[in-house]
Amino acid sequence: MLRELYIRNFAIIEEARIAFGPGFNILTGETGAGKSLLVGALELALGERASADWICAGAEEAQVEAVFEPAPDAEARRLLEEGGYPVEDLLIVRRTLARSGKSRIYVNDRPSTVGFLESLGRTLVDIHGQHEHQSLLRIHRHRELVDLFGGLTEQQAEVAELVRKLRKCRRDLDRLDQEQAKNLADRELALQQLEEISRAGLRPGEEEELDQERRKLGHAERLREICLECEALLLAERDSVIDRLGRLRKRLREAAQFDPSLEGPAGLMDAALPYLEEAAQSVRQYASNLEGDPDRLEQIEERLAFLSRLKRKYRASIEEILAHGETLRLRVGRIERYDEERSALEREIHTLERALLKAARDLSAARMKAASSLEGEMKKELKAIGMKEVEFRVEFRALGEEETPGESGPVLLAGQRLSACGLDQVEFLVRTNPGQPFKPLQRIASGGELSRIMLALRNALHRADRLPTLVFDEVDAGIGGAEAEAVGARLQALSRHFQVLCITHLPQIAVFAGTHFKVSKEVSGRKTAFRVERLEPKAREEEIARMLGGAEITPKAYAHAREMLERGSRKEAG
Repeated sequence: MLRELYIRNFAIIEEARIAFGPGFNILTGETGAGKSLLVGALELALGERASADWICAGAEEAQVEAVFEPAPDAEARRLLEEGGYPVEDLLIVRRTLARSGKSRIYVNDRPSTVGFLESLGRTLVDIHGQHEHQSLLRIHRHRELVDLFGGLTEQQAEVAELVRKLRKCRRDLDRLDQEQAKNLADRELALQQLEEISRAGLRPGEEEELDQERRKLGHAERLREICLECEALLLAERDSVIDRLGRLRKRLREAAQFDPSLEGPAGLMDAALPYLEEAAQSVRQYASNLEGDPDRLEQIEERLAFLSRLKRKYRASIEEILAHGETLRLRVGRIERYDEERSALEREIHTLERALLKAARDLSAARMKAASSLEGEMKKELKAIGMKEVEFRVEFRALGEEETPGESGPVLLAGQRLSACGLDQVEFLVRTNPGQPFKPLQRIASGGELSRIMLALRNALHRADRLPTLVFDEVDAGIGGAEAEAVGARLQALSRHFQVLCITHLPQIAVFAGTHFKVSKEVSGRKTAFRVERLEPKAREEEIARMLGGAEITPKAYAHAREMLERGSRKEAG
């Protein structure tokens, strides 16, 4: 719901802060007091096109701030999360308009864009009158609302899932055919390369192993000399490392008799001796086993040269050539399994097409039943607000040519276009006068008439619609008396499911509100003061009396006002 609207330097409003209540909120005041400016300010906060003409004379910028309290499962919270905005208990939208025409937008104190603000606004408020914010005027919403009204969302989701699966299978089939055509064109080359790579007997890391072995065999004599020299230094020569270590140990042992702390170094030498002896034996054994092998060296050189040629041919490393060979093996396997895989995909597509067509037809039948029920509800609602001559119809059409089949568009099935939403285009049509043709909602000329039809539609759809706040600006245009009272009662009924804000000149409507605001302006010289006040019971009685009696409020007008307010309160309680 809309908790608060703050306005500064907007049109004639220097500053105003309005705290709205839940349920039914009414705004009244003299003609020209500026009531519709509040709707204009709210529209600006919801992403309406900005104009420097809105800025107060003498001010450099205007600012509008709207504070909302979204429900825990509100669509607005999902949009905030997806957009990377903070998701908090309150949603604060602030828009500042400079005289240059530029505007700054903040959503929960984070900079935002007009595009995001428009998307967010459509989930928060719907404005009824001559305004673009009316979601019910957007045709794509009509099918969704019929589904919600009829409890068909699960059926629609099933159709959407079947469409998704069918699209995927058809893409897989197209890809399989394209791959087969390419694979057949390259088949001979693929077989030749696969045979060559298989015959090569490649192993990962083979090149490094061969290179290491080549270096060893190529320097065999030098390695033997070094090993024998190391053995002699360690063990064989007089005064070898091991001999000298033995003498060091003996001397340290003698010294340890005088200072036991030298036992530690002596012990370390005791521990080192076996390692040195083992090292001497290892290098002796290595030298004795080391032999030059010209034949093996030649084999290694030939193998390395072969691997080098293979790498140049494929312009790849050995590991990449092995991976390429695996790809070729799979490709050849796909060629051989093509008929089997294609038949399996065709069977799956056929099964999905049958299931999808049945699910879509079932959904259409259920939609038509729900649409019939909605038409019946609308007949009652229109009658309740005195629009007995107005007729409402839900029109069904096949998906049109303009919805071109494609990746995200409809699929063609049994000569029909079918989208994730099923077989149908749905549109709400209205006939305002007998004998006239049915027309789309947006072609209704009268703003007041359109607002009242929207009121009836909102009441009929209250279980289906998810928008939390509804604004009615021209709902009382051209009506009065019993018809106005009926409209007020239906607005009150609607406020049990939504927060309702309504601008009215009629006391018959105003008395049904739970929260009443009076809008006024005072002109002093060249200055205009704009004021919005929330009315307490006594002040509200006076405002209703003014609306009834005009400039001069008589005791009779006060009495009538009290009676009307009591009747409105009783109906609200009932």
